[in-house]
Amino acid sequence: MKEVVSMWKNTRMIILVALSAAIYAAFLIAFKGGIPIVPGITEVRPANVFPPVFGLLFGPAGAWGAAIGNAIGDLFGGTLGPGSIFGFFGNFFLGFIPYKMWGATFGLVTKEDMAPTTNNFRKILAFELVALVSSAACAIIIAWYLDLAGIVPFAFLSITITVNNFAAAFILGPILVTLLYPRVKRWGLVWTDIMDKEDVARGFATNLGSLLMIIGSLGGLIVGILVAIGAAGQQLYGFAGESGQVAVWLGVLPFLVLIIIASFMLSGQEQFVEEE
Repeated sequence: MKEVVSMWKNTRMIILVALSAAIYAAFLIAFKGGIPIVPGITEVRPANVFPPVFGLLFGPAGAWGAAIGNAIGDLFGGTLGPGSIFGFFGNFFLGFIPYKMWGATFGLVTKEDMAPTTNNFRKILAFELVALVSSAACAIIIAWYLDLAGIVPFAFLSITITVNNFAAAFILGPILVTLLYPRVKRWGLVWTDIMDKEDVARGFATNLGSLLMIIGSLGGLIVGILVAIGAAGQQLYGFAGESGQVAVWLGVLPFLVLIIIASFMLSGQEQFVEEE
């Protein structure tokens, strides 16, 4: 995760943070009055296509932009509240995981063609994979906290956020990446064109790290839902059951730890291969 700190010394990366945050926040605010799912917590969010796309193109700047943009969206959209703190972290990972996993998608993206675009079927599958994993990670981070705080049941919210995140990325993501990448590349704004390789985390056992990220995100979602339904009596599509149960908190916690560990294992340096 070295690059999420080292990027702040680069003016162009800081500008990309501001750009990503502004675009994301603007679209979030525009749809705040749309279709609420949990009033004051979340709503239908087509804007969620931007974090994985910006994360892939702008690297750590896209991750920070997603986190800051979501906070701005909450502030000016009237939904700023207790969930906004973990909303910041959840949206950070929504933009962080795509670029960290891009070079470790089990052969879908080859060393000969690391460009962050969706110009062939294998790369489309890679994008959908990282979008799904990041959507689930974002969901369990936010839902874990809000359930613990007794605000919204984990089972309902984790599914809602995952579907909300992934639906936008699944449909619009590959199209947006295909449209944006040639222009971003031509302007020299792909994150690997801006940052020095030495300022990016080397990682270790990246394929294992990618597997742990998948287990942490999707496994945490599945196990968390099963525990919530069983121990807390929650419903998948309702608010029945109890929030704030220790069983749910303890059931999801190991998977959150796996996500953090995987974040340090994954690299980003392999994406510099085509530039050498």
